[in-house]
Amino acid sequence: MTSPLRQLAYQHRWIYDMVTGISALSVGGVDRLRSLGLSALNPLLPRGADVLDFCCGSGEAAAPWIEAGFQVTGLDVSPKALELAAARHPLLTCVEGLAEAPPCAPASFDAIQISLALHEFSRAERKQVLESCLQLLKPEGWLVVVDLHPAGPLLHLPQQLFCALFETETAIALLEDDLPKQLQEIGFTTIEQSVMAGDALQRITARRPSSSMLESTLEKS
Repeated sequence: MTSPLRQLAYQHRWIYDMVTGISALSVGGVDRLRSLGLSALNPLLPRGADVLDFCCGSGEAAAPWIEAGFQVTGLDVSPKALELAAARHPLLTCVEGLAEAPPCAPASFDAIQISLALHEFSRAERKQVLESCLQLLKPEGWLVVVDLHPAGPLLHLPQQLFCALFETETAIALLEDDLPKQLQEIGFTTIEQSVMAGDALQRITARRPSSSMLESTLEKS
């Protein structure tokens, strides 16, 4: 169920921008928040690599990748969001579709970013999204996820209030789950998790193994 304040934020952009700005203060501001995916994978990728931004919205988190010289595709289910993304970021290739069943060829991307979007999906949908990521990545390609993490004592109550006012029950489910473990079960390797913003935010990088290693992993699971 979506809260009334969340619906209001959708209708009035300034509310969304204000909430985002306040939330980003603990990591150094909005620009820093939107660059967390890039800063994690930039040293691991060749310049010009193909990057997919899942649930790209109007392209804010895709922009740092474009500016850094990567070939970026943005996937989103909303045609209005993609129209805005294309207007703001002409170099962004926009694709309309579901993250659970993306209309992209397998093994097409060197890296995939999911920035502050995975908590929008139910547990079953989340599994489908992460499985899609594994299929769309080239062998030894990288996934980076930036999303909510159970906050420490100082931010626990503010986080719960934020989720109650602006998020859905799927966000609470993400906070209850072990995301690195889920990635491992799906078939990802080289999983690293870092927490920031008073433990309220997590950044996870994970790698698709080589084809032979992935087949072996899936056979054992």
